Amino acid sequence: MKLKGLTLITIVFFIVSCGGDTKTETKNNYKYEYESVEGDIINTLIYTLDNGLKIYMSINKDEPRIQTNIAVNTGSKQDPSDATGLAHYLEHMVFKGTSKIATIDWESEKVLLKRISDLYEKRRTVTDKTERKAIYHQIDSLSGEAAKFAVPNEYDKMISSIGAKGTNAYTSSERTVYINDIPSNEFEKWLSIESERFSELVLRLFHTELEAVYEEYNRSRDNDYWLAYEAMAEKLFKKHTYGTQTTIGTSEHLKNPSMEKIHQYFNERYVPNNMAIILSGDLDPDNTIDLIKKYFGDYKSKEVPTFTPGVEDEITEPEYATVIGSDAAFVNIGFRLPGVKSEDIYMLDLFDGLLNNGQAGLIDLNLIKAQKVLDAYSSGDIMKDYSTFELSGNPREGQSLEEVKDLLLSEIEKIKTGDFEEWMLSAVIKDFKLQEQQRIQYNWARASIMTDAFIKGTDWSEIVNAKEKLSKVTKNDIVAFANKYFKNNYIVIYKETGKGDNPKVEKPEITQVQLNRDTASVFAQNFAKMESTRMTPVYDDYKAEIKEEKLNANIPLYHVENTSNETFNLHYILDMGSYSDKEMALAVEYLDYLGTDKYSANELQLELFKLGLSYSVYAAQERVYVTLSGLDESLEEGIKLFEHILANVEPNQEAFENGVADKLKDRADTKLNKGAILYGGLMNYGLYGKDSPIKNILSADELKALDPNNLVAKIKELTSYEHYIYYYGREDVETVKTLLNTNHKTPETLKPLIPAKEFTELTMENNKVYFVDYDMVQSEVMMLSNAGAYNQDLAATTNVFNEYFGSGLSSIVFQEIRESKALAYSAYAAFTTPRKANKSHFIRAYVGTQVDKLGDAKIAIMELMNDMPEVEDQFQGAKIAALKKIETSRTKRSSLFWRYLSAKEMGRDYDLNEKIYPQIKNIELKDLKTFFNTNIKGENYTYLVIGNKKMVKMDVLKEMGEVQELTLEEVFGY
Repeated sequence: MKLKGLTLITIVFFIVSCGGDTKTETKNNYKYEYESVEGDIINTLIYTLDNGLKIYMSINKDEPRIQTNIAVNTGSKQDPSDATGLAHYLEHMVFKGTSKIATIDWESEKVLLKRISDLYEKRRTVTDKTERKAIYHQIDSLSGEAAKFAVPNEYDKMISSIGAKGTNAYTSSERTVYINDIPSNEFEKWLSIESERFSELVLRLFHTELEAVYEEYNRSRDNDYWLAYEAMAEKLFKKHTYGTQTTIGTSEHLKNPSMEKIHQYFNERYVPNNMAIILSGDLDPDNTIDLIKKYFGDYKSKEVPTFTPGVEDEITEPEYATVIGSDAAFVNIGFRLPGVKSEDIYMLDLFDGLLNNGQAGLIDLNLIKAQKVLDAYSSGDIMKDYSTFELSGNPREGQSLEEVKDLLLSEIEKIKTGDFEEWMLSAVIKDFKLQEQQRIQYNWARASIMTDAFIKGTDWSEIVNAKEKLSKVTKNDIVAFANKYFKNNYIVIYKETGKGDNPKVEKPEITQVQLNRDTASVFAQNFAKMESTRMTPVYDDYKAEIKEEKLNANIPLYHVENTSNETFNLHYILDMGSYSDKEMALAVEYLDYLGTDKYSANELQLELFKLGLSYSVYAAQERVYVTLSGLDESLEEGIKLFEHILANVEPNQEAFENGVADKLKDRADTKLNKGAILYGGLMNYGLYGKDSPIKNILSADELKALDPNNLVAKIKELTSYEHYIYYYGREDVETVKTLLNTNHKTPETLKPLIPAKEFTELTMENNKVYFVDYDMVQSEVMMLSNAGAYNQDLAATTNVFNEYFGSGLSSIVFQEIRESKALAYSAYAAFTTPRKANKSHFIRAYVGTQVDKLGDAKIAIMELMNDMPEVEDQFQGAKIAALKKIETSRTKRSSLFWRYLSAKEMGRDYDLNEKIYPQIKNIELKDLKTFFNTNIKGENYTYLVIGNKKMVKMDVLKEMGEVQELTLEEVFGY
């Protein structure tokens, strides 16, 4: 099953049980008339205010929270051609407040902001470097003066104080969306903030935020996948702004911002008739509309500038481009199709599902499972003006990118010639149905569906009635669709491994701005006085919600009823993994390419896919998961087939040899990925030293010497070891017990588990620096310090400390590193809790920054790690946020058992929130200071640094501690 982004039509097709027309009517005794579609199981109600503001609501009472998306129907495709990146930068600035939010003296501040704006406009016309630098010095000086009247992150502090989670925003070519997940009892307070936030734009703390965007730009230059995406867009769209400009903008435009153009863009496009408030969760529809009218009803509608899309010429022959970067090689193939209003574009998802569904698509079976490529996928993106479809593949060892390209295109040719079974269409639809049943239990997924509908201008009835269209699509229809759009009209981007030549934005001279942490605007003071009803926490009751039975051979069965949809998950779990047997992980990976005495490998996948089922076997470090999942209607057939696979799998020498070769190629590719280097190899080295868990693998010689018959034997004997079974689904426990006792064949006495290898965590006796050379624009630093054995008594304080000090947009670390000093796009610090009770707490901090800022960033974060600023109001906000998150937290039934398992590993059989909630109420700022001084201040650190050795100054690293440059072989063990 391919869990990837589906286009709008497919997503909504599966959230309704029957189609109908959009009706505007009063029902369910509602006061207002809502647009709705009968049979919509996510209960979508649509209402439009007199000023044009649209409200989308999906009622979901599973938890007392609401996912909120405020969507603006504009994006980077509307950026002025001489100010690219504007929509994205504006998104950043909407967090900076208004003439009421985040200011202590607006009349004085606005005079300085106008002078700063005028200087930026003047600087845009100047080319002389010396004069430009002098103007920037004036901007920097005035910005420091203006900052004295600003309250940084005040929006973030207020939104955090109501218990909001996931506060963020994003910009793409056609949308800008502002996101929060809030307690439902705080809805009016949330509206009061947002109505003020979107009422006007104030560009305060502008030059420091611009530097954060510079850092984001630099990060994009270090991302080969993003560079390949940009290259593809540029080739596909030579006239349309989908390709002629990028969301992040050009380096030149980032250096020459116009505050006037940003204001103009906001005033023209951030208007109610171009916006929507999208809500999913615990809602009362009429009360929701009453409150939105109260806070947004006075917004004035305006005529929105018309966007005229560039009309592209037909692509008549393949075009090629090459991107060079440090990561592993891959190839992308792109096609351009018509936009969302095209009469047949709805078939794109079916086409995609036939090619690649993660299980039984043509690419899955003929390329991935046939081991003809290392990896491959396909995906479609339906947009307003045009759509795109992309194929991507990674080569095996010694394989050219051109060969991968030809293999991918050959699978499209199979659809064009009708070389597939017609029943696959209904199977793909069944797979979509399964995915969406699982997704719509989450409010964020529902909000995403409604956001797509608004942005693409698709009437809800059109979406729902797409069900009938999709159900009538035939094999001939798909063949015709493929031949119509997939010709010799594609773009190929070869991503080669090598040294790239990517520009970066140079570091400007920025004076640290003052942080008025102890002050608050009048608006914030009044906001704090607004009352809202507090909620009572609901704690997990594992004993009541999880039923436990015994199967044959005394195997424990854990049962949780699924009350949300018609899907199930069945897990056989062994508490041993690669720490116990290094061959185990390879054995279970090998299984994916094997058949049985009855089915070939492909026949197995097709049979499962036909039934709406999938299976997986995964060997983690300390646990093996053997999993069957799918539609409840196929449970019994699935268990029988599942057990048949485990008992009757047969070895395949060719598949084994290819698997070993691909494993070695995958390892080589991993060493080219900076994320894998920092968060995988280097992190493990910092935590454990030379003998780290990531090195607990078979060498190349050991891999090649393995006997595939022995690997198959390991698969067959998995369930002969002690294990337990977890079922989540609609069937009652007795039915599941009977099915398993009948079909799950095991010895009468199970074998004991193989003991796991122990890995010893390091203590940081002195400061050390482990450095890995990597060709990149930025440098990234992770700091680690062992904070001692796990202590549950620290849990409540840890919760509040992390909220206050190092996590989120309103934290001390974020304010200091990004807002005040503009040293990084991303920075955080945390006192971490281990996954098991016999492990240690660690202090962990991170900064990603330009190489020339590395020394300043290290000094800044170490000042914080040795002297925690004490801000009473900010502490109270963090404390209240922690309490409100617990009050409105509800564990989804699908997650209940996994939380129970995690609790058991920590030595508990109860929900920890029940213990820490009353403790948090009694925590004071002095307690946080004591915690900080005892556990964090003055500690030694291991610094993990990745960056370009030619650019990183070794003297800066030596100031951190003893420097040791590590090779990738030392880090990964191969």
